[in-house]
Amino acid sequence: MNRTQVDVRQACYADHAALRDFLGGLSPRARYLRFFTGAVSTSPAMLRMLAGGGDHLDAVVAVEDGVIIGHAMASDTTSPGGSRMTEIGVVVTDARQGQGVGSTLIRTLAARAQARGITGITMEVLAENRKMLEIIAHYWPAARHQQSGPYVTVQTQLPQPAQQRRPHHPEPRRLPQPSRNRPSREERPSERLAIPC
Repeated sequence: MNRTQVDVRQACYADHAALRDFLGGLSPRARYLRFFTGAVSTSPAMLRMLAGGGDHLDAVVAVEDGVIIGHAMASDTTSPGGSRMTEIGVVVTDARQGQGVGSTLIRTLAARAQARGITGITMEVLAENRKMLEIIAHYWPAARHQQSGPYVTVQTQLPQPAQQRRPHHPEPRRLPQPSRNRPSREERPSERLAIPC
């Protein structure tokens, strides 16, 4: 069966009704694994938060044919040591789980966090949520895991963008070269943020 294009974009106020439908369409199991409860509030305050309407919140949605099929959110904090961290959570509609939508949402949140200067990610995951723990292990094999009862706290550092990681070495002056119809370094698109894949 052919799948249509899945777009990932920032969530917004206009998504409130679609987010309500999305939450209502999740199975009790999917809601439990994401929110640790089978009954999720769809109050205006909850929908506003899921749409990224709050300080230090970033939310994105995966959309297919105008319908939300996945949601991911990051909540930025500062650790006691002064590091900038973000806690992320992801959920995908039952019919599209295991098809890369969740991974795409996680990569998107990580890239956006790097752009904000975030240095680490925290995730609270139920120990029985093996699929999510496998995804985390795939992208961040060096992540630290700490289990407390049924919950696993995962913490990992984000790699710095490549342009910040390289030491600065002034290039020697060169004589002008004839044009080869190739854009100069200044004209080329900027490098993408480094995300472990």
